[in-house]
Amino acid sequence: MNGGARRSGGRGTETGFRRTTELAQLAARILGDGEADDFAEAKRRAAEYLGSPDSRDWPDNLTVLAAVIEQQRLFDAAETAERVRRKRAVALTAMKALKAFEPRLTGPVLYGTAFEHSPITLHVFCDEPEAVSRWLMERRIKFSFEEQELRIGGRKTERYPLLATELEGEPVDILVMPLARLIHAPLSPLDGAPSRRMSADALERLLASPEAAGLHPELADLKLPPL
Repeated sequence: MNGGARRSGGRGTETGFRRTTELAQLAARILGDGEADDFAEAKRRAAEYLGSPDSRDWPDNLTVLAAVIEQQRLFDAAETAERVRRKRAVALTAMKALKAFEPRLTGPVLYGTAFEHSPITLHVFCDEPEAVSRWLMERRIKFSFEEQELRIGGRKTERYPLLATELEGEPVDILVMPLARLIHAPLSPLDGAPSRRMSADALERLLASPEAAGLHPELADLKLPPL
């Protein structure tokens, strides 16, 4: 990744770029306040608030994430580091318990940008999805069932069972995927590339390192574009 988020203001003018940055900053605050669950909803809310219906000025998701990183660095650095370290440690506990399903950590906890309300998101793999819910029930672990749709290429999408539970006071979202998705990951909502994921062994090494609470290496240089 190069040294900054893409400029996504479609009009190609200074005014358009400025509005894009304003939208990204407001969308980042909306995400931080828990008023939106994903980038798309946060951008829609920001656009409504700022009166910017022209989607050509809307930021892409990486630009919103750059705004999140900037705001956390400026206003919430120590708290963010402690929060990320704590959630990653809980994620490792969950992944060790779910070892039979080859768990992978993804999402804001992996990125190093988790908010207090951000769930620990795990991809687990089994060609019999019921096996994971049965595993939870056998251990009397309460969970709720939802579904999540992710892109797998082009316009193709797949829907996966999402088992929402809790561990050590932290929300945990377990997405159950077929074994084929262990190698061929669904696409990331950040940039359309294969989802960034981490195994339990890699997470354990990360937690033992000085970068235990740091940003994902591919996101460490992500910054809002200068005007």
